[in-house]
Amino acid sequence: PFEDALKNQTSEAALRKSTSTGCISPLLSRAADWTIAEELSTEPWYQGEMSRKEAEQLLKKCGDFLVRKSTTNPGSYVLTGMHNGQAKHLLLVDPEGT
Repeated sequence: PFEDALKNQTSEAALRKSTSTGCISPLLSRAADWTIAEELSTEPWYQGEMSRKEAEQLLKKCGDFLVRKSTTNPGSYVLTGMHNGQAKHLLLVDPEGT
């Protein structure tokens, strides 16, 4: 269920926006980050910044998942999901390695 949920959740538009900032001013970059943050905040699976432990407490059954801002890697996002009774934490990396 965890893998199927990932396949069904496409955020290509958000990824394109986050990776297409190129060589723009820091102000525009911050504005783009704000737009992405606004878009994420409307998604039911996005929980904002939280620790691993806090995320694990929200997952109840196999297939439950959420995306959160990492507390240990600033600016990074983590996919946390429950699989076979165990929480898994996957650091999300874009194709350019960011």
